Amino acid sequence: MKYLAVLASLLLSFTAAAQSARFGSRMVSVGDTADHVREVAGAPDAVASEPTDTGPREEWTYRRRGRLIQLWIADGKVVHLSDRKDEGGK
Repeated sequence: MKYLAVLASLLLSFTAAAQSARFGSRMVSVGDTADHVREVAGAPDAVASEPTDTGPREEWTYRRRGRLIQLWIADGKVVHLSDRKDEGGK
């Protein structure tokens, strides 16, 4: 039983970590507006657009201090993000 509780708490912590990204002392989270992201993080280093069944979606990419942060924007809001070590970047 203790094993399941530990496993559940670890899974929840990984899920929470994937819901936000740090830019200096400020955070960007799923659900934030694109305007808020620009205010916190500035202009992205790259933007890619793709059509989806529910409308257009953009992928904003930031490279900051050895991190690769990718934000997926749909309907003016962050719908998904990824923050990981930048293996091939600046």
